[in-house]
Amino acid sequence: MGAVLAGGSSSRMGRDKAVLVLEGRTLARLAADRLAGVCARVLVADRGRGVVPGLPSVADGPGRGPAAGILGAAGAAPGRALLVLACDLPAVPAELLAALVARSGGGADLVLPRWSRGVEPLAAWYGPAALAALARQVASGEYSLGRLVAGGALAVEYLEGGALAAFGEPESVFRNLNRPEDLDC
Repeated sequence: MGAVLAGGSSSRMGRDKAVLVLEGRTLARLAADRLAGVCARVLVADRGRGVVPGLPSVADGPGRGPAAGILGAAGAAPGRALLVLACDLPAVPAELLAALVARSGGGADLVLPRWSRGVEPLAAWYGPAALAALARQVASGEYSLGRLVAGGALAVEYLEGGALAAFGEPESVFRNLNRPEDLDC
């Protein structure tokens, strides 16, 4: 199942990023379309606002930030893996998302892109064990997605090096739109 993360407060952008238009579509629709190229079903974790007409919209789960969006999507698809893509990562290609899913077949609980700046947990594959671990982590008051990797309890697979570079320069692929000036890049 694909899950668009589109429920953030967009405080640095000053307006709702999910509905900003790029390439003739909203950022949330762009992310949904890329996920639809890989997943048979896509839903939008947008705090239940319905920002992508025609797709299921889900409220946040427990916690805050991206963890709440991921847990909201997990609650709508219990026991299923999620391929997650934040709407403010408009340059992540569907082929990279497919590569994340392909790497999940070897018994991984979590598949993340990893490059010189670290991991990108907002364009990643979360298996049921990773989603359960995230729920436990949030219940204990920890909302950082990076802590899932640091705990060491999950089987984590990375898309990195040449396999990641095949999809473009990570600095460009994972360009995040957070501020108005980011739209001018």
